[in-house]
Amino acid sequence: MPNRFITHVTNLNDPTSDHTPVLLHIGAQPLLKQNRPTITPGITNWNTFRNILSKKTILNVKLKSSADIDSAINLLTNNIQNAAKDSSTQRPSKSLTNNLTPELRQLLAKKRRARSTWQRTHYPDDKTRYNMLSNKLKSLLKIHKNDSYKNYLQNLSLKNGSLWRKTKSILRIKEITPPLRRPHNSLATTDKEKADTLAEGLSSAFVPHSISPPPLHLETVAESLYSPLPMALPAKPTSPAEISGIIKKLANRKSPGHDLITNKVIKNLPAKTIIFLAHIYNATLRLSYFPSTWKSSVIVTILKPGKPPKHPSSYRPISLLQVLGKILEKILLKRLSHITTVNKNIPNFQFGFRTNHSRIHQLHRVTDTISTALETKKYCAGLFLDVAKAFDTVWHDGLLFKLKTLFPAPYYLILKSYLDNHTFKVHHNLEHSKQFPIAAGVPQGSDIAPFLYTIYTSDLPTSENTILGTYADDTAILSTATDHTTASRQLQTHIDILSQWFVKWRIKINETKSSLNTFSLRPHYCPPITMNNIMIPHSNEVKYLRLTWSSHLMNKRKKLNSRMHLLRPLLRSNLTLDIKILLYKTLIQPLWAYGVVVWGSAKKSNKRTIQAFQNICCRLITGAPWYVSNNIINSDIKIRSVNDTATLYYKRFHAKLLSNPNQLIKDLATPALPGNPTRRLKRNWCRDLKIL
Repeated sequence: MPNRFITHVTNLNDPTSDHTPVLLHIGAQPLLKQNRPTITPGITNWNTFRNILSKKTILNVKLKSSADIDSAINLLTNNIQNAAKDSSTQRPSKSLTNNLTPELRQLLAKKRRARSTWQRTHYPDDKTRYNMLSNKLKSLLKIHKNDSYKNYLQNLSLKNGSLWRKTKSILRIKEITPPLRRPHNSLATTDKEKADTLAEGLSSAFVPHSISPPPLHLETVAESLYSPLPMALPAKPTSPAEISGIIKKLANRKSPGHDLITNKVIKNLPAKTIIFLAHIYNATLRLSYFPSTWKSSVIVTILKPGKPPKHPSSYRPISLLQVLGKILEKILLKRLSHITTVNKNIPNFQFGFRTNHSRIHQLHRVTDTISTALETKKYCAGLFLDVAKAFDTVWHDGLLFKLKTLFPAPYYLILKSYLDNHTFKVHHNLEHSKQFPIAAGVPQGSDIAPFLYTIYTSDLPTSENTILGTYADDTAILSTATDHTTASRQLQTHIDILSQWFVKWRIKINETKSSLNTFSLRPHYCPPITMNNIMIPHSNEVKYLRLTWSSHLMNKRKKLNSRMHLLRPLLRSNLTLDIKILLYKTLIQPLWAYGVVVWGSAKKSNKRTIQAFQNICCRLITGAPWYVSNNIINSDIKIRSVNDTATLYYKRFHAKLLSNPNQLIKDLATPALPGNPTRRLKRNWCRDLKIL
């Protein structure tokens, strides 16, 4: 097909055929590349932006009702958008020249003349000369292309960000969403159809689970919600200084909400506009009203790992909210967190989304319990629960019931306003679905959503005979006993209590996706556990907080091999040695370093696969010959071994434990395992990294 014809290929997606039929359009209209909508196209003059916005901002605006607040927000949003557009100019179009040398241009002209001559004469000698020039040109162009690429790599720099742009382009694998299967078994092929299909699936997911709590409990919740609120002091007002502090901490590269106002635009707001913004925020706090404009989210979907891409339920929703609304969430969250800290509303076993708490703390705590059971010849039965759509199905009435009992009236009312009448639309490529209401859940992507979920699960029942550990919705329950029957019985008793609590608050557990594990050096397995008359499957390994106990290192090695394969062109290029080492430490090492505080005490035979991978990377970076030992290479480029890295990380981790306000985390700082058992096993535990 000659290049002068404009063609377009369409996949027919015919399910009745065992092939993939396509339709070729000849003489079609050219497909113009559509740019993503933005209010700052090209280059923005931020001084001009601030001057325009300062002139448009009027401070004496009435803010005495919710309608006044919405009107002021719309005015401010329009002013910011117009000022950004008026201050931006289009970038000059990029030159498409291929930067050929004069010799190559001359050779290209000779080849074209030779081809023209041969096409006119068809003499064999002219054909031979044309082939000779064509082959010579191909060879020289290949050399020129390689030299240009080497020169491009050599000029990559940290100062102008070109290095990180290159690594991002290498590591980012663009996922193409295949046709989605609709409920009536038809296919959604266009971007608009896919957006609508995903939105319809999410609208049916953002509802409470079809679980019927006890009628008496429903009456209690309803009576509480309709009961009058006690008198309380108004919410603490904000200030321009507090708002400016929040704005400074915003990340530049974050996707905006439907108003297209980015964090970078917000960071360039003039002082007068920030004062006006403070007036709006104080009005919302005074009236306990969360503006309706900021309760509309744009959802982008991400394919869940290992899920079939053709099913709409295989995609995880991420809400993109307007940055002005997220700043108000941060202001509100600061005040709510202070109240919960003073009143100790969040239990110590909840480590999720709390200051000075991390996954590693919870993993260390769980590992300590298992280690103590092994040292004392006991059985440790571990139950790891899978909560179905935890954030998306939070029962709003139940959440408001708990918020009303924990927070003063002004904060309860603004949270109630925040949860009411939330809407969303799905964004897929450049298409949007229509808007849908949200009947349950807290929007993933908002700042306050994780806090609300921890409040919702703050009264999770505990038991004297078990250890409960949660990180947001990841829940682990451990029971230790001298015999396996007692360990299971203690666990079953706690599960029966939890089952009633889950029904009470309309939380669904995936029994078949949950896991029961027996941690012991003795031969027996713990008897099975049932939940809602469904047996929890027993497993020999479990993944908790992204860490798999037995096969973690082997799985990490596979991911590391894939990452190194992608970065190999840079690691063995002519970049400086310092930049190559920086690439390894920032893009490769963090993949295996996660959880090294916990698994770093494993036997050398288990860690050998990670150390071998690091040795391969170091040789690739340095280009060292075979006779130079790995120890010398690591010493010269100052890259620590896996053992030394684990020891260093643990010492840093351990140094901060005693200063933590949570007593469960302070207990991790003891020199011995919980209960100070006699060491009988020739094994190293997490704490041993401190003395290695």
